[in-house]
Amino acid sequence: MQLALLCNKPASWPNSRVRDALPDPLREWLDRQDRQTRNEALQTLKRVDRESGWANAVEAMLSILESTGGADRAGVTLLAARLAEGVAGIEYDDDRPDLSEYDIAFTADVGVQEGGR
Repeated sequence: MQLALLCNKPASWPNSRVRDALPDPLREWLDRQDRQTRNEALQTLKRVDRESGWANAVEAMLSILESTGGADRAGVTLLAARLAEGVAGIEYDDDRPDLSEYDIAFTADVGVQEGGR
């Protein structure tokens, strides 16, 4: 309810209960955003809260913010849905393949001849 009211009157952000309920990094990020970006993030939070629950919405937005530096709607929605379904995050091992050979192959000057392909 408070989030819906805040989305209708985004200028009340500094004094809102929603602001007080958010973890510090997310609150501070929202504080630094311009009005449009903050309103878009709050709309995303409202939508995801409806679909996946408040705790999942906040956790997803915070996680996306920490990993990308922003809070895009698609990423937050997808992660919150995964959290709501109980799907664990993917953990990658440190022994991933070295792809530097592909970098060399695709960035090397192959010396294409004039008129050739």
